[in-house]
Amino acid sequence: FSVLLHGPLPLPDLARMPLAAGVALHAACASSGVRGGLKWPNDLLAPDGRKLAGILLEADLRGEEARRAVLGLGVNVAAAPPGAAHLHGFRPGLTRADLLSRLLAELERWLAAPPGEVLAAWRRSNLTLGREVRVVTARGEVSGTALDLDAGGSLLVRLPDGPTVPVHAGDVQLVGSLQAPSRPQEDTP
Repeated sequence: FSVLLHGPLPLPDLARMPLAAGVALHAACASSGVRGGLKWPNDLLAPDGRKLAGILLEADLRGEEARRAVLGLGVNVAAAPPGAAHLHGFRPGLTRADLLSRLLAELERWLAAPPGEVLAAWRRSNLTLGREVRVVTARGEVSGTALDLDAGGSLLVRLPDGPTVPVHAGDVQLVGSLQAPSRPQEDTP
């Protein structure tokens, strides 16, 4: 489904919207009995690491803000493409209506939440931080350890030779298994 968001929407808010939507999606699925985790920047993974859902954001940009944005969420409820997972595989009988009701309530909450609260909630629900990653960006591949998110929601990756670089957009591949991720300590509740 898609949600139309009316502006003006400042660019920093746009960058965090997929993270807020991920937190909402994670919360809605968890309250429905499916506990997965978030992969930066816009995927929900099943407990076994397969993709359950994805998030896309398109915006009508005008200078330093957007007049409107469309937030799209694709959730595999009863079926999934090869290699992906669906919610019925973990919670048979879950209805689209029940999930949508929970998800819309969570979206309303998390899209209005302060940026720091969204980032803290994303960190608690993530499967990316503390892992080796390979990120395909428009400028090429970045490989290293995913350390954290910056204040704008960019992924901070420590390269093998030591420096840390921000990744603003890209396709992340988690290297290795999804067992026992090391997560940074969180100061906020």
